Amino acid sequence: MNAKAVETQLRKAAAPYLDDISVVATEVSRRGWAEANAGNISVRLGAGPILGTLLVKRASIRMRDLARDPVDGLCLLRFGAGDRSYSVLPKGTKPSSELPTHVAVHDMLARFRHHDRVVVHTHPTALISLTHRFPNPRQLIRILLSMHTEAPVLLQDRLTAVPFLPPGSSSLGRATASALERYSAVIWPGHGMIAVGRSAAAALDFIELVEKTAEIALNVGPSNGLSPAQQKSIRKAFGLE
Repeated sequence: MNAKAVETQLRKAAAPYLDDISVVATEVSRRGWAEANAGNISVRLGAGPILGTLLVKRASIRMRDLARDPVDGLCLLRFGAGDRSYSVLPKGTKPSSELPTHVAVHDMLARFRHHDRVVVHTHPTALISLTHRFPNPRQLIRILLSMHTEAPVLLQDRLTAVPFLPPGSSSLGRATASALERYSAVIWPGHGMIAVGRSAAAALDFIELVEKTAEIALNVGPSNGLSPAQQKSIRKAFGLE
């Protein structure tokens, strides 16, 4: 298959998601949450409880370049039935270094949360700063939930954190996939966070709110947020208690 035919096939497969990917890549880059070639996005194209085909950001591609030309920054991974072996299109391209996490997460989503098809990983600056000050996952989540009236409504029972694990490792992928069976976003201490949704924009919504709460925590101090009683009253007002 020549290069033009490969591009046509990739563009056809990715067409429903290109605008969504471009908008989110633009925003992530603009906010400085994807320095150099950091950050990644993936989409599960297949149906049913199998991995099928993933659309994944290529390694060494900058988010700002992905925003300008999504097709040139993506590759297709086709997985064999019942295993983790895959072929890549275009041949010779290398997917994101965080591929073990994307594969583990999409495998879980296909089986248990098939409506969530998109995974977004970024490096939000304030959030990373806060994880260095409060590396204990439970304490970190408590602080974030207390910093903004939207947090108890939109993040409680949807946000968690895992202990530090090496970037790009299978152990990080397994821990993240396990956490996302229950939650929609996972914080990686000292690294960033990952979120899932029906679209890249929906996943970015989680990341934006978490980063907002982290910024507030750094500005006012972790002990100056909403009290547990105030958080409960907020959830009650929205029919969540």
